[in-house]
Amino acid sequence: MAVTLEQRGDGCFALQGELNLSTVGTLLKESRRLFQHQPPAWIDLAGVSHCDSAGVALLVEWLRQARTDGRDLKFANSTPQMLEIVKVTNLDMLLPLA
Repeated sequence: MAVTLEQRGDGCFALQGELNLSTVGTLLKESRRLFQHQPPAWIDLAGVSHCDSAGVALLVEWLRQARTDGRDLKFANSTPQMLEIVKVTNLDMLLPLA
């Protein structure tokens, strides 16, 4: 299944689909193009149907880039899968998932 990243306005972006090893590379390239024109303030994860460690790594990369640029970035509507991966990998203090 493909994954899409849609700009919703006011710094909000929404993800739909699966975040996994086969989708995050393309999504990272697309996000760099989109975020160049409108940096995200928050990303809605409600539409994510599956997430593995590669998907969590993408979230960490987006957070790293935001902090490098001096911006805050929040994530909303995390899936239980994401929360469990973040907890198991001790990233819960780094990633602002809600």
